[in-house]
Amino acid sequence: MNHHRRALTFLLLIMLTLPVASVQAQLYPEPILVGESLPGDPQVLVDWMNVLYDQVEAERVSAPGGSRLYGYAGIAAYEALVPFMPGNRSLVNQVNELTDLPWIDYELQYDPITVVNAAMQTVLNNLFRTNSDESRAAFVALRDEWLQNRRDAGIEHEVMQTSVEYGELVGKGLNDWINSDGLLDIRLRDPYVMPAESPDAYVLTGEALQPAEPYWGDLRPFIVPYTTTCWQMPNWEYSEDENSVFYQQALEVFDVGNDLTEEQRNIAEWWVDTPALTGTPAGHWVQIENQMVDELELDLGRAAEMYAMVGMVLADSFIVTWDLKYNLNLLRPETYINLHISDRWRPYIETPPFPEYPSGHSVVSAAAADMLTALFGTVHFVDRLHEPEGETPREFWSFEQAANEAAISRLYGGIHYRSAIENGMRQGQCIAETALQNVIMRPVSQGE
Repeated sequence: MNHHRRALTFLLLIMLTLPVASVQAQLYPEPILVGESLPGDPQVLVDWMNVLYDQVEAERVSAPGGSRLYGYAGIAAYEALVPFMPGNRSLVNQVNELTDLPWIDYELQYDPITVVNAAMQTVLNNLFRTNSDESRAAFVALRDEWLQNRRDAGIEHEVMQTSVEYGELVGKGLNDWINSDGLLDIRLRDPYVMPAESPDAYVLTGEALQPAEPYWGDLRPFIVPYTTTCWQMPNWEYSEDENSVFYQQALEVFDVGNDLTEEQRNIAEWWVDTPALTGTPAGHWVQIENQMVDELELDLGRAAEMYAMVGMVLADSFIVTWDLKYNLNLLRPETYINLHISDRWRPYIETPPFPEYPSGHSVVSAAAADMLTALFGTVHFVDRLHEPEGETPREFWSFEQAANEAAISRLYGGIHYRSAIENGMRQGQCIAETALQNVIMRPVSQGE
């Protein structure tokens, strides 16, 4: 396949309105890696995503909160670099309410790595403006490290200065858009009041005093036009009858939890991604992205595209999912089982403090996996995220396999019914499909 046909294949993928599964089936097994877009060391982006992951963990950011940060970081990376990728289009007027950003002066020279370095620090400083001084100090330290890297590479002082100024302008332009997404509004609302009790209503478990992020579904989405766009509603009715679908799903959680194999326990622990102990579920997929930069030898431009596209579906996955969670307000398996099957049963993984349906891990994993597959095809990789803590890395033959394992881990952990997992994956696939339909990064080539 020559260069032009490979480029056309990728561009058509971005624009097609077919379901993701159909697109993937037509493209397997050849990955969609096209020619260089922006030569340069992508390590600058990996470093920024790593420091963001570390600070999400250190600041005890919630799972939805983490996805928002990764989404905006991905857009910042792409928008800082897109002027130096003449074949690419900006996300301005493609994502919700982003209508304008500064652009380069064609009479000046820029160093793209210095530009994106300055933009990332400007955006992350804003995103963490209410957090600790330690986080902002970490961002300054990384910015300075890459500034020195570029000086050592021989970039002239005038070019450095011009590049820093432009990167900061892009960051400030993005910050104006970021600050209008509704987060401040939901933070100023009155404390959430649990809905009136009903047999199927969610109730808190454990020591939590309030359910987590009850207003998150009111944030502005990144790509989906409405938070209801990809809702996957339950296809069963609540029931306490032992012959009902609902009871049998709860019984499955009970039975599986009582007889977990060592492999099932390992899977549940690998994907737990607890906020404050990790960089959240979305961050797990960001770390997989970081591995792809090296394993697929992505250049700076391809890496920026990946972080932007995956970041946006990570963020929208949690907005859409949390909106549905708090609209349905369904009780957790632990509660149902204690009331109707066994009052002494406890899940393998502690039940998190928010309603059950759908499974957030399932939504975000399916969305990330479908987007990564659309970009790169079927990729074999070894997930090494928790290797430093002594856990055995997990090997996957595709992003889809990893997503399936992340999803089923919630059944093994005892915190989701099967329908929340399977319908959650359908919801994530819809979010990825919507992004591929609505975001065009490159025009269709007409050849030479």
